[in-house]
Amino acid sequence: MRNDNMKHFSKFFVAAALALAVLSSPAQAHEGHKDDMSDAEMAQMEAAEGGMPHDMMAADGGSQVEPASTAGGVTQSPEEVLSQQIADNRITSTSDFLGRLHPMAAHFPVALLLFAAFAELLLFFRPTLGLQVTIRFLLAGGAIGAVASAALGWFAAGWRLTDRSETLFLHRWNGTAIALVSLLAWWFAARGSVKGRIGLRTVLALLAAGIVAQGYLGGEMVFGPNHMGLR
Repeated sequence: MRNDNMKHFSKFFVAAALALAVLSSPAQAHEGHKDDMSDAEMAQMEAAEGGMPHDMMAADGGSQVEPASTAGGVTQSPEEVLSQQIADNRITSTSDFLGRLHPMAAHFPVALLLFAAFAELLLFFRPTLGLQVTIRFLLAGGAIGAVASAALGWFAAGWRLTDRSETLFLHRWNGTAIALVSLLAWWFAARGSVKGRIGLRTVLALLAAGIVAQGYLGGEMVFGPNHMGLR
């Protein structure tokens, strides 16, 4: 039975890799990363260069829109500015659409993997709880979700190996590592042996640390440098 499960898992992984190879295109990425910047970085750059008047950048993150002047000196109403923003943000391709799914998809594996780590911690202190099957289930969903989220992240950021933005670079590769390590954790959990349990706990500790770091990096990309005021 275990060999059959591993065969099915291998077929799934190969199929997913082939699908990504067919769908991926280096030239197609979310418009927010077309210049290898986060959306927050682009907004700050545009405001500094005069592309967006400073008074349009409200303290609550831009929810308030003031009248803006175009290059020809014609003043636009708030409704016209919003309409233009909606038009500029339309989906341009399948790759663009897949990239926009990344923020939503990332939350599910984060929750499942962290709960798996918490359940394993409970099992360490109370072996009689019998949480082995629950942990296997959480890791299966978390690993599949992490691989999907990482793939969507590559669509969002563009299919390249390096980035001018250090934050984006770290977020890209840390997320990819989380997906791969989550598959390893799933494998350890499926073994069900004592040695597998030791390996699983080590991997889960690494996963928990990586997920916390990934959340911080994601916040840096969305809200800007030092978004938590720690520096």
